[in-house]
Amino acid sequence: MIKSLYSGVTGLKTHNQRMDVIGNNIANVNTTAYKAGTVTFKDVYYQTKQNASGGSYTSGGMNPKQVGYGVQLGTISKVMTQSGLTYSDSVFDCALEGSGFFQVMDSAGNIYYTRLGRFSLDDVGNLCDPSGNIVLGISGDPTNVQAGSQRINVAIPAIENSNATATKAYLGHNIVFTAGGYGPGGNIAITVINSDVPFATMSGSTLNVYMDLNKDYETIASTNLGGRPTVGTALTAAQAAAIGVTGTPAATAQHVALWDNALVVEISSLLSNDIRDAIRVGGVNVDPAILSMDAAGNIVSGISVSFESVPDETAAQRAENYVEIRNSAALTTDTAASNIIRLGFRAQIPGAFANRYEIDVQTSSSAAVSAKWTDNVLVVTVPQTGTFTAGEVYAAIETAAGGDSRKMFDVMTQIPTGTVGTPVWGTAPAYQTTGTGGQAFGAYSAAIGALTREDGSRITLRTGLAGGTDSFFTEAFSSLTTVRLDGGYLFTEQDASTCEIIIDKNGVIYGRHPVHGELLLGRIDVVDFVNPGGLNQVGTSYFTESLASGPPQVRIPADESETFIISGALEMSNVDLSQEFSDMIITQRGFQANSRIITVSDTMLEELINLKR
Repeated sequence: MIKSLYSGVTGLKTHNQRMDVIGNNIANVNTTAYKAGTVTFKDVYYQTKQNASGGSYTSGGMNPKQVGYGVQLGTISKVMTQSGLTYSDSVFDCALEGSGFFQVMDSAGNIYYTRLGRFSLDDVGNLCDPSGNIVLGISGDPTNVQAGSQRINVAIPAIENSNATATKAYLGHNIVFTAGGYGPGGNIAITVINSDVPFATMSGSTLNVYMDLNKDYETIASTNLGGRPTVGTALTAAQAAAIGVTGTPAATAQHVALWDNALVVEISSLLSNDIRDAIRVGGVNVDPAILSMDAAGNIVSGISVSFESVPDETAAQRAENYVEIRNSAALTTDTAASNIIRLGFRAQIPGAFANRYEIDVQTSSSAAVSAKWTDNVLVVTVPQTGTFTAGEVYAAIETAAGGDSRKMFDVMTQIPTGTVGTPVWGTAPAYQTTGTGGQAFGAYSAAIGALTREDGSRITLRTGLAGGTDSFFTEAFSSLTTVRLDGGYLFTEQDASTCEIIIDKNGVIYGRHPVHGELLLGRIDVVDFVNPGGLNQVGTSYFTESLASGPPQVRIPADESETFIISGALEMSNVDLSQEFSDMIITQRGFQANSRIITVSDTMLEELINLKR
């Protein structure tokens, strides 16, 4: 009889513990990423009153007679099933679709595992959870980096102070306006207007500059530079100084091209000065980020104008250039013609665009000539030993051009008539304009490092456009509409607000920055367990590994793991209220029934005691 009392007590205890679990589930019905717990019971031990016996031909077998001593708690397990998602406005809120876990680390280096993906950036760029623990994965560019457990720090590259600029295209060439200093005040609009009298006005954030656009800038600049040189005539001291050449060398085509570049710089400076004069005469109040003045109130820096290239008043030329390939072992002693080659290229279509192309001549052990384009660079590969012709180079370029006539070049090959050490070139060689024929050259050992040009085997095409500039400037400025200067801001190194953050299903953190463009800032990796139900629950939505769960397996989401990340979402609690209320009713009735065991047992004991009366 006393045994039934103890059985009732065990029933009360176990049902009370089950009610604790049910109460915890219901309390966490709205806890993000919470996993519900379930309880099972098991019976305790038994007292055997009579052992079982087997049957025989003369008597039957008997079952054992055993009395149980109540119930005890069997298991408290977590239901690790996937729950639904709720969406948020934060890109750093991350939900897991699958059975994996996020990994976070506290300041002491302890690693915890969680399904709660409510993350944010702190003031130094660490990706943190609500408890201040740092999310783990890969920091920086994760391309071809295996899954890891680094603290993730989202670092936006620093941007140095810069001047606000604007670029206006005219006839395929860029006119660049640049503010005299950096800062938000440099972000204004500029309109250049033709006028006999220079002055300027400020209307809101628009600077109107009135200046003489019919001025003969070329004549002024040419006078300042000492006059235009002509091919075959020795440079004057002023002309040589303008292009940084010492002495008075012959005015080669290359020197004329350098002088033209100096002319562009000079004219750009004159235009910049005229704009500053107009601003000074107008007396406009412009932010110091654009203009600076000396003690006398004169503008010493302001809006400057530069040009990437300037077209010619005359017919456009076909840009060309060449490289020289020599046998480095025979530079000064060997006079064999096969030991030096001049390989030239000339654009088939005249115009400015050819000046934007580069040609890189390389050698290989292959006997074949090949060519391919990489962006605006044409890579031509010729055999290191053996022979090749200009026609073979032409054919390779024709294949690489794919029918685009702007990427077609005539090709010439030439050998010197003098010694290799001091070559004397003969008459101008003929360009090969078909895929057959051309001068053939014998075996040679190419030494790209011994090229005469200081830019090595990689050349740019030059002199596609040369000569006068006056009409270009006049027409260019006359056609200008308002341009707005942008930039000039200083971004702090960790200022993620300047960068649009995107997290994809692989956990890769992308940034779209107004200056840097697309950035790879890190990757959130996940952890899988063989038995996630065996994890230890330590509170605050954290789990730790146990012997039952197995070791953590760090993997790349959606690549190495079935789990993937959904940005801008959070996983909801998987508590099923209908199931919990049903379990609560059953638990209540079980508790009530066990309490009745104690009541009835007490009554029976009372009757037994009353027998003594």
